[in-house]
Amino acid sequence: MKNIFGLFVCLFAVSGLATAQNEAPPKRPDNIGVSDFDGFKNNSFDILDESTRLKNDATRIDNEIKGGVLASMTVDKIRQDIKALRGISESSQALTQKLGDLDEQGKTLLSNAKNVNPRTKAPAATNNTNKSIKGLEVARKNLDATASLVKANTDLLVNELKSRGESVD
Repeated sequence: MKNIFGLFVCLFAVSGLATAQNEAPPKRPDNIGVSDFDGFKNNSFDILDESTRLKNDATRIDNEIKGGVLASMTVDKIRQDIKALRGISESSQALTQKLGDLDEQGKTLLSNAKNVNPRTKAPAATNNTNKSIKGLEVARKNLDATASLVKANTDLLVNELKSRGESVD
């Protein structure tokens, strides 16, 4: 009986851990009509959307490579993928810079949210700012995962070109 209880505890713990790692990103809240807060929210969620797109693009290339088609890829296709990965890397680095700039702005806005005029908008300002900060955290994780995929796959594709005797730009 203890073993069965222990098994259930382990299953719930593992499922809880998997759920925590795969939490859905926050949804973009509506504007509240206060430009500083709305601008921060919109910038944060734009970065989240773009980081998600970049991660999906890098994952698509990763799946293609890991799917066993690397050996059958043409040199032109490999070069196209390297170019795409480099573009993803540049965009990812630019987003990382923007994300860093927004971190301080979020802290400042959050501390000033209770002073929003009219006061009836203070709860929405706090809520939107908190969701925006969570969105930036998800974006940061997306960008970290993207950077890892880009590095590994660029190295793999460059090595494949070299193994075929091709030059690498």
